[in-house]
Amino acid sequence: MDKGKKIWRKNLIKSLTLGVFLFLLSFTFEPYNQGQLALVLMLFIGVLSLTVLTGASGQISLGQGALMAVGGYASASLITNLGASIWVGFLVAVSATAIFGLILGTAAARVSGPYLAGTTLVIALALPSVANRFESVLGGDVGLIVDFGTPPAWISNLIEVGYEQWQLWVALPVALTALFFTSNLMASRAGRSWQAVRDDEIGAAVSGIPVARTKVIVFVVSSAIAGLGGALYGLRGLVGPSVYPVSLSLTLLTAAILGGVGSIAGAFIGTLIVVFLPDLIDWAISGLAISEQFSNYLPSLLTGVLLLATIIINPAGVMGAGHRRKH
Repeated sequence: MDKGKKIWRKNLIKSLTLGVFLFLLSFTFEPYNQGQLALVLMLFIGVLSLTVLTGASGQISLGQGALMAVGGYASASLITNLGASIWVGFLVAVSATAIFGLILGTAAARVSGPYLAGTTLVIALALPSVANRFESVLGGDVGLIVDFGTPPAWISNLIEVGYEQWQLWVALPVALTALFFTSNLMASRAGRSWQAVRDDEIGAAVSGIPVARTKVIVFVVSSAIAGLGGALYGLRGLVGPSVYPVSLSLTLLTAAILGGVGSIAGAFIGTLIVVFLPDLIDWAISGLAISEQFSNYLPSLLTGVLLLATIIINPAGVMGAGHRRKH
């Protein structure tokens, strides 16, 4: 068996193992925790898009949440206006966001560093204005109402499935597909060429790698992954500006940094941290006499402290050090 097939098989086993574990775990969780785990999978896909864009190619984005919004709106518009299934909505979300990423990537290939970060941030800030400008199609500030629906009859006849558990079950195969695709892509020849551009653009160009075109391709792939996560994220009930704020982009970036930018395992661990940390903090301080005004901001404060500590003490993140040693 050649090396490529071994990597493909290894990634398939890892993805399926995680899937089986989370599926079985869903039966032990309460509905609230099932919803949290579903949220982890949704955001994990968004963090994977940053793993590709920033981790593999070194391009910085502060507007990944806006790319998720493109996927969310594309999917929700199709589902609400044409009655399409959510699975078709996922395909349309990936296609629409890839096209948007092609346009954005073409411009992004001409800039780098803070200029690229600023460009993507502007797109995230412009989202509410675009939604209001095309209110008849995008729903304005209210947005588009869409959800996961209900389990098919053949599942309901076998077992009682709550709404949160159904969210988790729908999110699981989508997240595993994104995980499997990203894992293989990062280990492929294309992934190695992206890393070469990240490490040394001049050296990559001398080696025959078309730097500008490579950056555009990475942006397209990253956008498509983000769009898939955005479509899934919007199915929680509403697709609107309030669902994809600028803070969503910062949350994704925080998760990527905490786990280790460039590490797929780190992307999952970082997402677990940003989703479950607020509840862990609430549990830890539940017996303390702390004012509500302070306790409401404590999760954000401690997340910020944790982020700064990671950047200062271990910039590679939780899994970044091991990831770099393997490469």
